[in-house]
Amino acid sequence: MISRNKNRDSYPVNPFLIPEQRIKCSPKLLFYICMRFKKIETMSSKMNMNVIMNYGTIYGIVIIAMSLIFYIVGLENDNIAVFFINLFVTIGALYIFMNKYKMEVGAGFISFTTSFRLGILLTFFGGVISAFYNWIFLSFIDPGAIDKAKEKAYESAISNGRSAEQAITELEMAESIMTPIGMTIIALFVFLLLGLIISAIVSAFIKNENPNPFSEEV
Repeated sequence: MISRNKNRDSYPVNPFLIPEQRIKCSPKLLFYICMRFKKIETMSSKMNMNVIMNYGTIYGIVIIAMSLIFYIVGLENDNIAVFFINLFVTIGALYIFMNKYKMEVGAGFISFTTSFRLGILLTFFGGVISAFYNWIFLSFIDPGAIDKAKEKAYESAISNGRSAEQAITELEMAESIMTPIGMTIIALFVFLLLGLIISAIVSAFIKNENPNPFSEEV
């Protein structure tokens, strides 16, 4: 006589079921898998952020070194030359660091979104370091640099056809921001805006989407 209380596990496994259907996913197993993925993702994020901070620090140091060179050779007041030199250095730095990140962290793959985020973070860390140096420079190393900037702004206004009274009025209006803190904040804002635009352009050239849709985004 066949018992009716036979355990279902004792019956043969249906050979037509795909492997995923044969696996019994208990709540404990699902919890364990989720925790493992969360731990891996957390470690990966920490590692990636450390890499980004290192790149950003190097970038900030390069900008500081360039600022010192400009000061030594007397180009600190040549806004056009300083702008274009910083522009080319920023493009080169972001391209090198993005490509290095793509090869070392992304195994040769990087999406536009990840590359764009990376560029913004790099310019943010580099900009903060550069801004801190800029504040120290204007406050302690060469406090007279602000007066030189005011004189240059006055001369520029006169050369553009404004009267002396108009030039003085414009300087008085800008007096509140022509301080070490004010000029540092403006420089940081311009720095980040420039990094935003360059990051988008460089990301369009450096992106290499991973064909595997199940791979982890880095």
